Amino acid sequence: MIEFLTYDLKVAVLLAVFYMFYRLLLARETFHRVNRIVLLLTAVASFVLPLCVITMHETVAMEIPEMPLVDTDFYVPDVPVEEPQTPLWQILLPILFIMGMLVTLGHTLWSLFRIVSLISKSEKHPQSDGTIICVTGNADMPPFSWMIFIVMNRSDFEEGNAAILTHERGHIRLHHSWDLLLVDTLTSLQWFNPAIWMLRSDLRAIHEYEADGVVLSKGIHARQY
Repeated sequence: MIEFLTYDLKVAVLLAVFYMFYRLLLARETFHRVNRIVLLLTAVASFVLPLCVITMHETVAMEIPEMPLVDTDFYVPDVPVEEPQTPLWQILLPILFIMGMLVTLGHTLWSLFRIVSLISKSEKHPQSDGTIICVTGNADMPPFSWMIFIVMNRSDFEEGNAAILTHERGHIRLHHSWDLLLVDTLTSLQWFNPAIWMLRSDLRAIHEYEADGVVLSKGIHARQY
């Protein structure tokens, strides 16, 4: 377990360094597609690079000295060997890490369960583009999308707001749900690292900018939207 924690610490350092460079060089740019790719690569590369080991082979000629003859006919007394005790921090640190990981992962799984439950209980309206509009009876539910599903309350559905539907279809067409699944899974392994939470927040903001761009590209007036 200590070996895994050491690996995870290396991941945390790489993630913090890569994210710092992103904030300095790209965060203010409006190339949202590029920023999205960079953030995803930052997350994945931080987990992959510590696993890469570079080995170099060098042939070295060694002289084997002549070993003197030793009389092996002698008695070696048995000496009891005390096993070293495991330091307390090596016990508490893995427990703390696992607890944080389970809480973070549990929150993600609970959110997924709520979404799936909401979709399964909703009134479904398949669309010609392959998406499915799910109408829920919760009047306070704001529109959102997950995979191929667009969830909205009945009032928004009956209003038929083209901007809302185009925005959510943009999320679906750009596969934003898969980004969130990946980053949320990695976050459970880096729950102690502020960089992964900031990266996650930036990625969600970029998703909204991309979906807004889809709306504006469809000719919907920017001021009205």
